[in-house]
This record gives sequence, structure tokens and C-alpha cells, in this order.
Amino acid sequence: MIDEVRSGAEGQEKRRQGLIDRLRFAAEDGHAESMYLLGLAAAQGKGVPRDDIEAARWFHLAARKGHAKARCGLGFLYAKGRGVRYDPIQAYVEFKLAAAGGDPQALDCMRRLRLRLDQRQIHRAEERLAKLGV
Repeated sequence: MIDEVRSGAEGQEKRRQGLIDRLRFAAEDGHAESMYLLGLAAAQGKGVPRDDIEAARWFHLAARKGHAKARCGLGFLYAKGRGVRYDPIQAYVEFKLAAAGGDPQALDCMRRLRLRLDQRQIHRAEERLAKLGV
């Protein structure tokens, strides 16, 4: 029975690694959803070692392609200072852009972050957004 469990776990790990390999191939070919999923995997340590810098890199690449959920993930990293410098103003900007891109979770993240920001920080974030035309 233990051998069956081991072989099942080994098979699951091989399937997970195969999925990660396919995602990486698609991401390197420019597929935004694959970039986002690799960022998520790296942020959570699912199928790959947890690596916040790698998560930020993939989220950033996907966000540049207009992927709203990747922007939200990037906002989370900025809000926590994980893999990027701690920058709650940039986090606010990323959440607002993600919300404008259609990610409903980003609105909730932005509202919660806004409670922690002072008026000066909110004003600076809104100035950055205005420069971006948002």
C-alpha cells in the first residue's frame, strides 16, 4: 500500500512538473495567462520553489500585456514588499489598473489598502494614475 501511495505521489509530481514546463514554454513564447500562472505558482510555491522575485517578474511581464489578475498579484507583492520594494503607493496603482482591467478582486484589495494609506499617499497614487491616463 505504501508503494502505491509513493507511486501515486511520484506520478502527481511528474504531471505537475509537466504542466510547469508547458506553462514556461508558453510564457516564454509571450502567452500572458501562462506568465500569470507561473507568477502565481512562484508566489505560492506550487509546483516550483516559492520565489517572490520570480513571481514579481512573471506578474510584471503579464501585466505589461494587459493581464488584470497579474496586475493584482503585482499589487499584492508591492503591498507586502515581497520580491519587490515595499511601495504601498505603487500597490494602489496596480490594484486600480487591475480593477480597470476587469479584475473584481482588485477593487477589494484597493479598498483594504486605502484604509492603511494617508491622504498624501492616496493623492500621490492618483497623480501616478493620472500620468498613465487612468
